Amino acid sequence: MSKVQREKAGFKRITAYCVADEFKTKLLASFLKREHNVQPRVSDEAMYVIYYLPLLPGYGPQSNIRSSAAPTSSGSEDPSTWLSEAEEVGYQGTYFDSAPESGVIPSQDGYMSTSPLLTGLVPPTVVLSPAEPPAGPSSLKKKQKRRKGLTSQERGSEPLNGEDYAEVIFFAYGVVVFFGLTEQQERGVLEDVERAGVMRKKFGEDDWEIEECHFANDPNIAYPRIYNDFFTFKTHSHLLKLSVAHALAQSTLLAHYETHATRILSSPRTVSIPQQLASTGALLLPRKEALRLTGRLFTLRRDVNLVSNVLDVPELFWSEASLKALYDAVREYMEIGGRVQVLNEKLAVAEDLLQAIHDHLNNNAMERITWIIIWLIVVACLVEMGEVIARLVVHATMEGSESAAVSTMCTNASSALASLSREEAIALLERIANGGLTL
Repeated sequence: MSKVQREKAGFKRITAYCVADEFKTKLLASFLKREHNVQPRVSDEAMYVIYYLPLLPGYGPQSNIRSSAAPTSSGSEDPSTWLSEAEEVGYQGTYFDSAPESGVIPSQDGYMSTSPLLTGLVPPTVVLSPAEPPAGPSSLKKKQKRRKGLTSQERGSEPLNGEDYAEVIFFAYGVVVFFGLTEQQERGVLEDVERAGVMRKKFGEDDWEIEECHFANDPNIAYPRIYNDFFTFKTHSHLLKLSVAHALAQSTLLAHYETHATRILSSPRTVSIPQQLASTGALLLPRKEALRLTGRLFTLRRDVNLVSNVLDVPELFWSEASLKALYDAVREYMEIGGRVQVLNEKLAVAEDLLQAIHDHLNNNAMERITWIIIWLIVVACLVEMGEVIARLVVHATMEGSESAAVSTMCTNASSALASLSREEAIALLERIANGGLTL
């Protein structure tokens, strides 16, 4: 069945939205408790919330919806009590029937079936295939009536009818996973959360990443399964929902990083870099733009591998080891490991681009420094030449002054001698001869 056909058939939705970089968890919890009439339960980086159906209009203009009051009839349990007991006891379910008589354990032990290949492990009547989906909501309601006569111990992990409530799980890294709400109701919750101001670096609606699946509950199956984006749960345990939600949230966050990487690597500025190198042998890229591109690529790789929760195993599975196999199976179905590897390979290829950018920046810097040095040498040479020319001019000026003084003296002496009479000249010569006059 397609997703549209499942919607028409009445199967419930599982939807994950990546809407922000981070949620302010404490503010979000207080807002939901005050405005949506719910009791959030915070576990590490996840906040689990139950909305009782039908949803009611909000208390004021700033709130679209709120939860109905928790059921108080004698046939219902207080869900908060059940949640606490379930978390203390842990999940007691298994994912396979008892081992065959031959003692051979299936090689996929602990994993959720991602294809109809393991149908031999479950009765043929509950095999999930594209042509024969799980029992619809009407048949599930009949099966859920069997629980009414059970004791609280026998009820175990199913205190409420699955039709009576929906579940929402908020993750601190900006992802929300909805179980059992319509698209309109999901949007209403997101609008309320956005108006509450509990998002850090919220994304525009066009930048949201959305994963859509469907689910049903069937107590007759041997173990939880997923096929063709359809989850089948054996019980209503909120621990199962948390396990699936963790994997879906990580897949949605990874999809956000994949979209961001594609946007960067396919942008006109990035695509033009190898084209410029091929056509001109140089990059016509300003230093500031090159550094910004380098920073975006490095930040993306850091977020995927170091900062984000895509590669981390949530703390829940250290305390609930029995749920780890379900979490791993959903991660495998969503191909998270392979997608992370492909994304890292893309970013590794982008490292060659970064290296070209770095070489371009370094070459430009060295070329600039070289030209600065050359011009400094030219200026120094010009200054030295100016100094030499100035000295020559001064020297030539000084020599011209001395020659004029000597010629003046000679001219004056000649004039004086010419004005002497014969007697004065003879007397002057006698004095010179006698040593009485010195020239």
